[in-house]
Amino acid sequence: MAQNGGGKGWHTDDETGEKTMPPKWHALLEWLVAGPEREPATQKEWGEQNGLHDSSVRRIKRDPRFIREWDRRSAEWNVHPERTQRVIDSLWSAAAGGDVKAAALYLQYTEKFTPKRHLILDSDRAVSGLSDVELAAEMEELVAQIRGSDGD
Repeated sequence: MAQNGGGKGWHTDDETGEKTMPPKWHALLEWLVAGPEREPATQKEWGEQNGLHDSSVRRIKRDPRFIREWDRRSAEWNVHPERTQRVIDSLWSAAAGGDVKAAALYLQYTEKFTPKRHLILDSDRAVSGLSDVELAAEMEELVAQIRGSDGD
């Protein structure tokens, strides 16, 4: 028979002084933050395997103490480098396969890591004041400088 998953069992940690959740609540939290890889796949199945009624699982998920910890753990996991890297790898694969939207998003992401180059003129003239021919000449000179420094 499934048990009620009520809030009994919270206790204060002697070392930190923080309230800690009951073991079944902690197990539910671990299952929830596992994401798509979690087993079993549904909340109802998880409750059955852990001796909690589905309504008890829903009640636990509404408890403010549980929600705070769930939010904190989810935020940590959502920015975890391993998870972020999997998204970037998927984006790159889609982009390499010809998905234009994925390519745009991937390039937007990688632009954050690309060093920016600024064209600085020796004179006081702003780049916006250059003609197309003058700008092209400045850029060709810059490209020649860059190519020359690659051989160093």
